[in-house]
Amino acid sequence: MSKVKKKTTRKRKSTKAKSTGLLSNFQEAFSRYTIAAAAGLTVVSLIGAVILWSGGYVGLAGERVARSIDNVAVGAGFEVRRITAKGFENANESEILSALGPVIGSSLLNFDPYRAQARVEELGWVRSAAVSRLWPNTVHVSVRERVPAAVWQLSGAMHLIDQNGAIIREIDAYEYSNLPLIVGAGAPASASGMLQALRGEPALWGEAAALIRVSDRRWNLRLKSGADIKFPESGYKKAARDLALLDDTYGLLGRPLEYIDLRNPDHLVYREKGAGEKDLSEGIK
Repeated sequence: MSKVKKKTTRKRKSTKAKSTGLLSNFQEAFSRYTIAAAAGLTVVSLIGAVILWSGGYVGLAGERVARSIDNVAVGAGFEVRRITAKGFENANESEILSALGPVIGSSLLNFDPYRAQARVEELGWVRSAAVSRLWPNTVHVSVRERVPAAVWQLSGAMHLIDQNGAIIREIDAYEYSNLPLIVGAGAPASASGMLQALRGEPALWGEAAALIRVSDRRWNLRLKSGADIKFPESGYKKAARDLALLDDTYGLLGRPLEYIDLRNPDHLVYREKGAGEKDLSEGIK
């Protein structure tokens, strides 16, 4: 009889141990699933809020929903913690940060890269820009800068411009003294073609001191020697090539010139200091 009782007691202890183990396993699994469910609910709530917000279904509560989205996004780790950039050398870092706005610490979900890009491209040095969100916490800015081509003078003020005539910034008189000066109202908008023509001819570009807009129709090129080259209203690119060829053949730009007149392609003339006008078609002596 005692043997039977002992076996029964052992069996009950074994059953009780198994029950305790199963209960422990169940509690652990329940805890894991509870945490996963909570995380999933957060994500689902965030997605749902975004869908409602972007779909226009939030009505008068839109502002509160937007704030809720930001709070959930920040809580989920989508908070802007850093800004990276590449491609800028001359553009001011503080100007770029100002154009992006106060984004550090805000929701990356609510950051609009297209509006930020438009603001960055308003900066004088910036020719084009790309702004993107790098999940989960980074805003990245990529910039292509303008290349200075000339200095535009108007009413005593000096402005740095690129070869398309876009104004980069106002400068002091001593800055960028190696670049040609452009003089005349409205000159930057018309200078693009002429600047490209000159840059294509190194002999001319190296001697260029100033571009002077004449009657808002054509250009005079002032050389470093003080001589003026009068370009035609149209066909100035061919005139620049012809002049570079003449200089290569006869060393024309190295002479003590007063002016070269290229306005009539059939009658190109030049004049040296203390001498009369000569026709280029007759050759240079």
